[in-house]
Amino acid sequence: MQTIDKVKSAGLARFTSLVYLYTGLGIAFWTICAQAIANNKALSMALFQGMAQHRIISMILMIGVPIAFISLCGRFATRSYFLTFLSYLGFLFTLSFIGVPIFYIYSAKSIVQALTVTSAVFIVSAFYGFITKRDLTKWSRTLMIGLISIIVVEAINLLIFKSTPLMMLTSAAIIIIFLFYIAFDSQNIKRIYQNNSSSQSLGAIALLASVNLVLDFINLFMSILQIFGDSN
Repeated sequence: MQTIDKVKSAGLARFTSLVYLYTGLGIAFWTICAQAIANNKALSMALFQGMAQHRIISMILMIGVPIAFISLCGRFATRSYFLTFLSYLGFLFTLSFIGVPIFYIYSAKSIVQALTVTSAVFIVSAFYGFITKRDLTKWSRTLMIGLISIIVVEAINLLIFKSTPLMMLTSAAIIIIFLFYIAFDSQNIKRIYQNNSSSQSLGAIALLASVNLVLDFINLFMSILQIFGDSN
């Protein structure tokens, strides 16, 4: 019995390490892609023009296409590591278009500081979520309602009010929501492993498990940057 528990603990430790490794590499890949697109003046200007002229369509595409790649990750996770990996890269690349404007709006110093602060906060929140004995699934409904409410308010503000104070308030609310989401998704790693411990494609499942953590980090980072960043 003790040997079985040790094997399970070792398996969970390897799986968790893999999830966080993919999360770190994914965030780095997202940042590099966003900066590379921003450095391409012709491409980024075309992107900004398209966003200005077709705001609603741009929002739908920037949200819908990454979600489509997440869906592909979910479909391929139990079938093919290679296809899951390609879908994961597609998700990160298409999501990176959202990050392009920050390289025009904020100074390099602000971006580095925001990344550093976000990393520190992410580690603390993830650690809490992983070690706590409290069942965080109880937060699921409340967090979802809060997130949907923030998305609706942010979309209305972007399209109609264009209010800076309201933008700052929604950014602060996003920070709070995603601190809880990081803890929730970190604890969820254990459930994912328990449900798939006998699977032959744990690597692909680890990629899929890291998607939510990448999204948590990016949302937290962009909100911290929006509030504390030194705007150009």
